[in-house]
Amino acid sequence: MKEMTRTALHDAVASANEEFAARFNDGDAAGMAELYTEDGQVLPPNGDVVNGRSDIQAFWQMLMDMGIKGVELRTVDLEGGPDMAFEVSNFTLFDASGKMLDQGKYIVIWKHEDGDWLLHRDIFNSSMPVSAN
Repeated sequence: MKEMTRTALHDAVASANEEFAARFNDGDAAGMAELYTEDGQVLPPNGDVVNGRSDIQAFWQMLMDMGIKGVELRTVDLEGGPDMAFEVSNFTLFDASGKMLDQGKYIVIWKHEDGDWLLHRDIFNSSMPVSAN
């Protein structure tokens, strides 16, 4: 990949991640769902695959309703071409008071559609130890 293309990809994904976090932090599950492809999927831990924007919106709304009110994202690795890319990154989740609730890692497969980089496949899991309860 040419250096300009790598830089452009990095900038586009960084911008999309900033928008994702901003919408999450604003409690905008509908806006978050718009950042996925029409046939996007979220593959959460301990649950079934979530398919399509409507169900993705409901999934993120459920997490917000459970008390997760903030997210920080940190890209670790990003590679790709003109139409598809993959990102390996870390996340931290917070409650309304700013207390950390969870931290972990995720992989997103990005798809370039109509000039935008959209989340196509999104899988994540915690890095926290399993509770003894």
